Amino acid sequence: MDKLILLFHLLLSVTGLEPTRTVVTHELAHGIDLIYSKIQISGELATFRCLRSQSGLCHFTVLPGSCSTSHVGCEPPITVFTMRQGDTLLLTRLPDDFASCVTSAPTAEGACAQQLAGTARPAP
Repeated sequence: MDKLILLFHLLLSVTGLEPTRTVVTHELAHGIDLIYSKIQISGELATFRCLRSQSGLCHFTVLPGSCSTSHVGCEPPITVFTMRQGDTLLLTRLPDDFASCVTSAPTAEGACAQQLAGTARPAP
């Protein structure tokens, strides 16, 4: 049944009926990519892409959406994972308002606060 629901969401996103949002993180230093990633969110599907990284790895932290505004109740993260440059990962069943940060090196707890503060969405 889960696979059928996933297939339905994929079909909706391909046909354009499911609203899509893209989050881009791109940090440069002296013209060199420190980190460049894209997350495409369509309904319950989130596609994480590690496009370029100074270290060759993208370290993602996915947190509840309240972390991007209040920084309260941010621990533990929903998930933490590392991908090689060029890899893509599809995650399902994330909260609608999840927040994420990505770095080229592993981060200490709470190190995402600055990145999240810069990408916080205004309240509806």
